[in-house]
Amino acid sequence: MASPTSWEFYKEVDTKILWVNICAQDLEGVAISINKWWETRYPEYKIRVVSKKEFELVKMQAKK
Repeated sequence: MASPTSWEFYKEVDTKILWVNICAQDLEGVAISINKWWETRYPEYKIRVVSKKEFELVKMQAKK
């Protein structure tokens, strides 16, 4: 199973979207971990897997 440091997330409460950036090469293992975590903790949220650049842009826009 993938370690928690192999991906990062940002939660938008207003839109109920979880933005996820995968930081590891093992995409299959990480995807399984993310899916289990998402279904357990945030089932009412939509999930968006994005690149590092887009992830940072979303976080930066939220700070404004």
